[in-house]
Amino acid sequence: MNYTIYPLGDSALIVDFHIADEERLLNILTSLTQSLPSFMHESFIEAVPSYNTVTVHYDPLKIKSHFPYQLMKAALIELIDGLKVKESRKNREIVTIPVLYGNGYGPDLPFVAQHNDISVEEVIKIHTERLYTVAFLGFSPGFPFLRGMSSSITAPRRQSPRIKIEEGSVGIAGSQTGVYPVSSPGGWQIIGRTPLKLFNPGDPDNPALLSQGDLLKFTSISKEEFHRLEES
Repeated sequence: MNYTIYPLGDSALIVDFHIADEERLLNILTSLTQSLPSFMHESFIEAVPSYNTVTVHYDPLKIKSHFPYQLMKAALIELIDGLKVKESRKNREIVTIPVLYGNGYGPDLPFVAQHNDISVEEVIKIHTERLYTVAFLGFSPGFPFLRGMSSSITAPRRQSPRIKIEEGSVGIAGSQTGVYPVSSPGGWQIIGRTPLKLFNPGDPDNPALLSQGDLLKFTSISKEEFHRLEES
């Protein structure tokens, strides 16, 4: 397994994996993130995964050593070298995200179509026919960065970000697609909106609908169906 470990300040370190196979990389990142809390030193605070790294935060004052970074690095190497990698797609349910595309809920859908020289209907068809994997959550609480979007519907970020993007908005930025779980500023091209709540701060044990490694599909719904689901 090819990886590099380096410090991030005096209370964190980064594990950077150099693996070309995206599926294997995601399986390793997910397995490592899930294994860290039970394996690491009591100084462990949290693990933050991204597309190809895991940042490990720790409290150096809880480590009885003059060299806390070296101790944490050695523990990580031991964990990674003996890591049992789980296959993320095995026995995983597919989360279906209903989306109302366009219709005032996806103001940038025509731009994405024009940018790729295809019709609006083709953008929707391509976006809904793919199976996506949640690479990690970031940017805002519960925001899923998804692997698996077709290169035929890529689009650049907006030159001028919007001050407010509505909760549930589905966007595209470059080769990425994702869903805004809460209202926030943002610069992604918005192609639709889901009535599902992806983040619930009232549920402290499981506030996010999605987690790293989850499988996801989008499905197109009508305005009537959107309002029915929104009210349920």
